Formats: sequence, C-alpha cells, structure tokens
Amino acid sequence: MEPRFLVTVNDNPPVIMCERHAQTFEKMMMVADIPCTIYELEDGEEQKKCYACNLVGDIMDNQPRIILPN
Repeated sequence: MEPRFLVTVNDNPPVIMCERHAQTFEKMMMVADIPCTIYELEDGEEQKKCYACNLVGDIMDNQPRIILPN
C-alpha cells in the first residue's frame, strides 16, 4: 500500500494525502512561506483515501464547459 501522510496547516483540521500530493503540498507551503506539519502514518494505521485524489472527480464534474455554436 502507498504511504499516507497526515497534513495540517496551523489550527485547521488535518487531511490525509498520498505521497505525491503531500510532497506537492509541502513545496507550495514552502514557496508561500506558510508553516505546515506533515506526519507519515504507520502501515495499517489509516486506510482512508487521499483527500486530493478524491477531489479530482468532483472538480471534473463541476468544471465549466464552453459550448460554441455550430
């Protein structure tokens, strides 16, 4: 199973992310100079899916579409 990470910023609730999204998130926070905390979860400690991966379907379903006349 892919490693999972618990990610939090300030006093916001933590979210679970896959390794790829946790690394991207960490880089974004470093560039923006925003402190964040990332913990690697132990195997079997948490079986939930990545928060960012789960958002992809919702984003694609709600994406605006431009319909051009023929």
